Amino acid sequence: DFIKKIVLTSLPRTITVSSNEIAELFLISFASVFVVGSISIFNFSFNLQSVPFSIIGISYSLAAFPTLTRLFTGGHREEFVSQMITSSRHIIFWSLPVSVLFIVLRAQIVRVILGAGRFNWDDTRLTAAALALFTISLVAQNLVTLFVRSYYSQGKTKTPLIMNVLSAGVIVVSSYYFIYLYKSSLYFKYFIESIMKVSDIPGTIVLMLPLGFSFGLILNLIIHWWGFAIHFPTFSKPVLRTLFQTLSSSVIMGYVSYLSLNILADTFNTDTILGVFLHGFISGVLGILSAIIVLYILNSTELKEVWTTLHHKIWKAKIVPPDPELN
Repeated sequence: DFIKKIVLTSLPRTITVSSNEIAELFLISFASVFVVGSISIFNFSFNLQSVPFSIIGISYSLAAFPTLTRLFTGGHREEFVSQMITSSRHIIFWSLPVSVLFIVLRAQIVRVILGAGRFNWDDTRLTAAALALFTISLVAQNLVTLFVRSYYSQGKTKTPLIMNVLSAGVIVVSSYYFIYLYKSSLYFKYFIESIMKVSDIPGTIVLMLPLGFSFGLILNLIIHWWGFAIHFPTFSKPVLRTLFQTLSSSVIMGYVSYLSLNILADTFNTDTILGVFLHGFISGVLGILSAIIVLYILNSTELKEVWTTLHHKIWKAKIVPPDPELN
């Protein structure tokens, strides 16, 4: 009975966690029938967007899980919701700016990390465009991971299983539909190529895969959020406030970074890795400074918490004195 209980508990969790990987296999199979190099472009861009997902989404959800479990099993419903609100606000606060920076600085990121050897300029541009489409769903990926952990902390395994399996199905079906739409509608094809600035290179059909992936993840977030808010109605209001503030500052940050890229275009030698890095880094820093100013004006709670942490735990930290016996 004990082994049976473990299997019945762990199996749904295993399927839930691996559902996106199964969908990814389908997307790779789609990429295999496109032009040569499509699989590499898909994998490179997917791996790059997985870095902020692992650092932000996985880290916050794993850190919050023991506390969520303790609060829920202890009957502290209000504290449970408060912890979910805090974790969600912090995930949004870090994820949205990173997502916008990845979209604006996508070419610089790809060129610094991958732009060497046989990885030519067309490959760089396609990978950068795919990276931008993947990172559109970065906030959704990170929040879904937290919602899944919240269900586990409540002892529910079937609900996230059903939601994530449906999401995986939506990813596959929407990607297939976008591929069909790309082939059948020149207007849609030219729109995607124009907005991603890849109109003059072949193989842009591969962009339908990250587009379908992001569509499925955003829909998954909506379903998870809606399901959680039904049981905990006080959750949405403070989180949406953070979402509005962070989105406002992130849009301005992206605009400032984009302007900086254009203004500083002739300042650095973009034929070298160092020049490309400094071009993107300084543009990103200027954008981040503008976002901080906007968040300060909007009286952002998260910005105050970050400042308090830096002020008290780093700059005001006491120096550990040496042992007198060692002097």
